[in-house]
Amino acid sequence: MLEKFPLLEAEYIDTGQVKYVAYPFNLGRPEMALATEAAWCAQDQGKFFEYQHALFENQGMIAYDQASLINLALETGLDGAEFTQCLSSRKHQADVENARQAAANRGVNSTPTFFVNNQRVTGNQLYDVFQRVIEQELVLAQ
Repeated sequence: MLEKFPLLEAEYIDTGQVKYVAYPFNLGRPEMALATEAAWCAQDQGKFFEYQHALFENQGMIAYDQASLINLALETGLDGAEFTQCLSSRKHQADVENARQAAANRGVNSTPTFFVNNQRVTGNQLYDVFQRVIEQELVLAQ
């Protein structure tokens, strides 16, 4: 998805045709719970997407323990003290669980999963797939 996002952003989000909302959640993998909370902590500093991209780029290369997540936050340009406080306090633990429950209620059982209005797009689809679904929804919205 990372390679398609700039295209979608330029064509639909930046032009105001589409509102992009991300809900970071954990599908119940214990090793990812803290990383998901870390993404919420990054959002507190307005750097969710930067941190999310860094997590994906470093997938399999870092441990998802507190020290590694903090180091990644520093590399991403986040305020280390604020991020550490947020992650240590487990400030977003309930948010992560609520997002997991909401995803489960919508039948989400894999990532990535996208909803364009109520049309589900599952998996890392081609740009053309996203474009077709978005265009269909834009026509319906008129």
